[in-house]
Amino acid sequence: MSKRKKTGMSPGSIIFTGQKKLDHPEIISLEYEPEFVKNIKLEDILNKVQSLDKNLWIDVHGIHDVALIKDIGEHFMIHKLVLEDIADPSQRTKIEPYDMGIFAIINNLNYDVEAKQLKQEQIAIFFTKNWLIDFQEHPDDTFLPIRNRLMVEHSRLRILRCDYLFYALLDYIVDCYFLVTDAFDAEITDLEEKVHLAHTEDLINRVYKIRSNLLKFRKFIYPLREEIGKIKKLEGSCIETSNLIYFRDLEDHITHITEIVDNQRELLNGIKDLAINQTSLNMNKDIKWLTVISTISIPILFLTGVYGMNFKFMPELEWHYGYLLWWVSTISIICTLILYFNRKKMF
Repeated sequence: MSKRKKTGMSPGSIIFTGQKKLDHPEIISLEYEPEFVKNIKLEDILNKVQSLDKNLWIDVHGIHDVALIKDIGEHFMIHKLVLEDIADPSQRTKIEPYDMGIFAIINNLNYDVEAKQLKQEQIAIFFTKNWLIDFQEHPDDTFLPIRNRLMVEHSRLRILRCDYLFYALLDYIVDCYFLVTDAFDAEITDLEEKVHLAHTEDLINRVYKIRSNLLKFRKFIYPLREEIGKIKKLEGSCIETSNLIYFRDLEDHITHITEIVDNQRELLNGIKDLAINQTSLNMNKDIKWLTVISTISIPILFLTGVYGMNFKFMPELEWHYGYLLWWVSTISIICTLILYFNRKKMF
C-alpha cells in the first residue's frame, strides 16, 4: 500500500507501504550465551517466555508480512508505532527510546559500480538488554559476518548484552559506508584523469551522476551521526555505561565519513569547474582561428570584389599581367598576415 492510501488511518496502523522484495520472509533466530549458540525456531520463541539469562537475536528478512510483524510485536510487547515504522521502508534515520527498549532505523548502503548507482536498504532494529530483533527488506544476508563472529566462543559478542550486539550491527554498516566512499574515490580519480581527454558533455554528465549519488549518501549519514550522538543520553536504559566508549568510537567513524564526503563534493565541484573552463578554452581557440581566417580573407575578398565590378574603365583588366598581379598581391597579403600572426603567437 502506498503512503497516499495510508493517509487518514489511525497512528499505529501496521500497513506495508513498500515493494515486496521476496516471496516469503526468511528468519534466523539465535539464542546465545558465553558458552554456546544455538538456532531456534521462531514458533518456539513465540510459544515460550524469553529467558532473562540468555541473549536472543532474531534476524527477519522481508517486511511485507504484516501478520508476522504483529505476532512478533505482540509477543515482545513492542509498541504499535514501532511496528508501523517497521512496515514502512521510507522512514528517516533515527534512534528512539521506548518503555520496552530502543528502536532504530538505519540504512545499509552499497554502491553498484556497473550501474553507477547507490543502493539503499532500510533496516529496523528494536532491542532490550537481552534480545534484539532486526527487520530487513532484502533477502541478502547482510549481517552474516556478525553472525560468524558470534560463533566464536567467549567472544565479546557472546559475553556482553544486546546493546553491544546493536553496536556491532551499526559498526558493520558504517564499515560498509567506508567501502562506498572508496568507490566514490575511484570514480572521482577516474574523472580527474580524463578531464582533459573526455568529451566535456559526457564528463559533466558523469560528474552530476556521481554528485547525485554523493548527495543521496550524505542524506543518510548526516542524520545517523546526530542520532549516534544521542545514545550517550540513553545511558541506563538498555545501554550499559561500559559500552558507551564503543558508540563514541562509532560516532568518530561517522564524523570521518562525513568529512570524506565533504571533500569529495569539493573535488567534484573542482572537476566540474575545470571541465567548464576547458570548454571555454576550446571555444576561445575556435573563435581565435575563425578570427585569423576572417582577417586573412577580408583583403582577398576586397581585391576580388573590386575587380569583379562592372565598371567600363578598369585599366588593370586590360593589362597583360593583371591576372598575375592579382595572384601576387593575394599571396603577398596572405604571407604577410601569417608572419604577423605567427610573431604574435596566435598559432
